[in-house]
Amino acid sequence: MKAHQFVSVSSVVLAGWLGATFLNEVPAQRYPKLDKRPETAASSNTADEPAFTTISSASDLPASVSR
Repeated sequence: MKAHQFVSVSSVVLAGWLGATFLNEVPAQRYPKLDKRPETAASSNTADEPAFTTISSASDLPASVSR
């Protein structure tokens, strides 16, 4: 099988499969119900504590960091 023929046949099969799945209607009941805020996504950071710190100069470095 030549590469050109393989690519052509593969693209036709893929286009047919994508077309069939696009036209297939799926009821909403088959989709999983997702939580608005799942337990695993909860962060240990509080609103008062930033998730990261921006350091703009060497004077902003904490004392524990060597310069």
